[in-house]
Amino acid sequence: MMTETTPTLRLWFMDWFGWMLDHNSVRDALDRTPFQEGRLPGLSIAVPLPFHLPCRPLLEKRISMPRPFPEMEMQEFLPNRVVFFIPRTSTYLRSSPLGPEPVDFLALEPGGWEIFFPMTIEMLRGLSLILKPNTVKLQDDAGHDLPAPTLQQGFMLQFGDRHLPLFLNTTALIQIGQIMPGATAKVALTWEDDAPPAYFNVSRETPFNHQ
Repeated sequence: MMTETTPTLRLWFMDWFGWMLDHNSVRDALDRTPFQEGRLPGLSIAVPLPFHLPCRPLLEKRISMPRPFPEMEMQEFLPNRVVFFIPRTSTYLRSSPLGPEPVDFLALEPGGWEIFFPMTIEMLRGLSLILKPNTVKLQDDAGHDLPAPTLQQGFMLQFGDRHLPLFLNTTALIQIGQIMPGATAKVALTWEDDAPPAYFNVSRETPFNHQ
């Protein structure tokens, strides 16, 4: 049993489609909802510290409801992604827009819809700032601005014709989330797994600039 004295890390999870693993309090069931800037989903997962995989996650509903979750094992899916294995049935958790349930425990093997991207509150804050219009500007060393991004399938941010994998930029998300209004920071972005990072000046607009 996990006790109150056990140090834990709280995580939220994005699915392959860019939606968030969530809890439907009306049906008391797992659900998926679109990523919304500044909104925390109704489901989070606590994992023990120090954080090592595989581990047994503790799924927690923001609105307490009685239906239990099946016992799961969170396993590593490199880089920086996970899958949820259900030992009792030897199946995997999946999240998809198809089928009778938006989230189920029936996948026989981990493919695309069974892969999740774990995010801390700091990473969620950084991603929210990037996606909120007129909030964060990214500029390369030559002074060229990146276009406004959109969230795409496969845990990708699309800047024009460039795609930034979120799972290769966990540190950058945290750093962007820490930038105060009116401040600028140099942040390393990794565009490809086998490529060196590129440095960008990331500036956060002050709120009164866009009233």
